[in-house]
Amino acid sequence: MAAVRRFESQGRFRAPPEAIWPLLADTPTLNRAIGLPPVEYEFTPLPTGGSRVEAAVRSYGLTLARWTEHPFLWREPYGYVFLRDFYGGPFVRVSGGVEMSRENDETCLRVFAEVEPRNVLGQAILATGFGQRSTDKIVEQVGIFDRFLRGEGDDPFPSLAPAVRSTNRISEIAGRIRGAGGSKQIVDRLCAHVASARDEDVSRMRPFELADRWGEDRRATLGVFLQATVAGLLTMSWDVLCPGCRVGKSEVRALKDLRAEAHCEACNIVFDASFDQLVEVRFSPASAIRPVELREFCIGGPRNTPHVVAQVPLAPGAHQEVRLRIGPGLYRARAGGAESGAGLDVRRNAEGATIVITIGSGGIEPRHASVAPGDLVLRVKNDLDVATTLVLEDSRWPDTVATAAVVSTMPEFRDLFSSEVLAPGLQLGVTRLAFLFTDLTGSTALYQRVGQARAFRIVQDQFAILGAAIAEHNGAIVKTIGDAVMATFPTGGDALAAGLAIQREIRRMELRGDADPARLVRVGIHQGPCVAVTANDRLDYFGTTVNIASRVEHEANGGEVAATADVCESPDGQAVLSAGNVRANPTVARLKGIDEPVRLFRLTLLD
Repeated sequence: MAAVRRFESQGRFRAPPEAIWPLLADTPTLNRAIGLPPVEYEFTPLPTGGSRVEAAVRSYGLTLARWTEHPFLWREPYGYVFLRDFYGGPFVRVSGGVEMSRENDETCLRVFAEVEPRNVLGQAILATGFGQRSTDKIVEQVGIFDRFLRGEGDDPFPSLAPAVRSTNRISEIAGRIRGAGGSKQIVDRLCAHVASARDEDVSRMRPFELADRWGEDRRATLGVFLQATVAGLLTMSWDVLCPGCRVGKSEVRALKDLRAEAHCEACNIVFDASFDQLVEVRFSPASAIRPVELREFCIGGPRNTPHVVAQVPLAPGAHQEVRLRIGPGLYRARAGGAESGAGLDVRRNAEGATIVITIGSGGIEPRHASVAPGDLVLRVKNDLDVATTLVLEDSRWPDTVATAAVVSTMPEFRDLFSSEVLAPGLQLGVTRLAFLFTDLTGSTALYQRVGQARAFRIVQDQFAILGAAIAEHNGAIVKTIGDAVMATFPTGGDALAAGLAIQREIRRMELRGDADPARLVRVGIHQGPCVAVTANDRLDYFGTTVNIASRVEHEANGGEVAATADVCESPDGQAVLSAGNVRANPTVARLKGIDEPVRLFRLTLLD
């Protein structure tokens, strides 16, 4: 057996590790930039949890290399290590990684690799300088990152910049989107992105992420994406995210193709498709506008799961110590083979910068710990009799995911994609949505008093006010019920702001004495969990939350907004009430079909 060959390259850069990390940890793009070939992956479930990952490089149907891809070790933002055991071929094992540290206002980078050749061919390949060139290329690429971060370049991966596509067809479609009411600035940014960004950056786009990058309003950007889909610039799909790795696992073209459960082959788990957390909308260029070719270059690197700040593979009985940097927040430690995980509270008034963690069959110990933000030393011991991987992850779910529940509160979605429904009988849980119900007070008497034609005109004018106020405050009308509407909102604060806006605008109606606008409409609001279903060929919602919102509306007098304490006492509800000139009268109501009494507030405008 030939001796292991070691290679190392070093560099010093001005940008700090935390700035370089997102680029250096993007191993799929990094591998492609330094000239590594695309990889095919297969997953084999393990009885102890997770899956064994096997990878292969193939060309023209021939397998050039095949290996077991072991879990990366990483600690943000200081570095990562990979390990590959090969099946046949010129090499037995390849490992390597990067390390960063900060010294004298410079980032010191070390790139290293160890290669164990299997035979003469492997030795010959290494004799060509292949190993040293590989580590040198990464240092050179980090030099490009450094210049980009200092504002001396437009692209951190200039070698991968695609040719700009023809914009004639895109410009034509852009005009139609702007004509439909889409923001010119957002439309122009989207069209430029579709024409010039890399394939991996335009495939399965997240509109909220792009909105943040462009400095645009998220919902306005999502609205443009929806309009662009109808116009033929984009295609829309739905993805079910794994709650473990948070990677999409079940992409479908229509909501009716969703299933109640999904499977993650990498994490080896089956999970429910939660409508407001795990089902998200993604967008890609229409094939007639821009064909997109996607290939895998690495699935195990840190940026594939950016919520994971540290990952530590451990053999049975092994110890490992890593140093990472961690920000304030709540984190979760988990490991395959351990029945339960542990919580880590990172807060400024905590003490200590070292945690000792033991992984056992009963769970991870300690079950809870607190540390201060900043550099953290993590000492981990595996007491299991099998290999495992400790994962330390940010427990907060990213708010850049445009979930199906959020999308369903968009008027553009309800209007443009009315055929988007769930499969018959499918019910998907929603953790929290807000609902608003309205009704016209004394509508029967109004029709009798002023006649059918005049009353109908008043009702239609009321609907116009309701629709405008609901859309302005991030809501969408689910359905009309006679003279009333049911609307949904992402938050109770949005619904509350809409309800108060409705009453303000209704008061301005000119009814010529036919009715009192200050007492014409009543509004009820509640928020909470519900179930998304298809009813009458439309996306609809059912459950106790919806029933309470409907019944709360009956507790309001004409001109009032009745909202539950869940809404009014929430932080966003409090913000709305404190900003408005509103009198809030608390009360407790017994609602039909609801066992427990419900605390609510009757809100009356004072201006």
